[in-house]
Amino acid sequence: MANTSRSRSGSSRSSKSSTAKRTTRSNSTRSGSTRSNASRSASRRTEVPQETGSGFADAFKKFASTRAAMPLIFLGAVLLIVGLDLLISWNKYEMFFKILGIEVLLAVIVWVVLTLVFSGKKNKDTDGEPSEDEV
Repeated sequence: MANTSRSRSGSSRSSKSSTAKRTTRSNSTRSGSTRSNASRSASRRTEVPQETGSGFADAFKKFASTRAAMPLIFLGAVLLIVGLDLLISWNKYEMFFKILGIEVLLAVIVWVVLTLVFSGKKNKDTDGEPSEDEV
């Protein structure tokens, strides 16, 4: 018997509180102006916290924007290439230096080609206008 009386009283309490909430909600929206509702919704939007990047990609982007990034990335790439060359050559130094020489030649060729391509674009952009050094 005690269990049924508790459930009855619990259900009657919840129904009363839900009707009370309904009436206050409907009354507040009717009586409130649209300007105050708009400001409330705008303030709710601004209260949402912004996501702060804490992943590896975000940390790398922050690191890449520093002055120390380029030398350290270059050093890491060189060490990675030399390490891979040692693994490929299996400590046969003759093969290691052949592979390393081919990679250095390829890097120089790519650098020269990219320098020529980008210097050609720079010259085309500034043909009609005097540069800062000429003024």
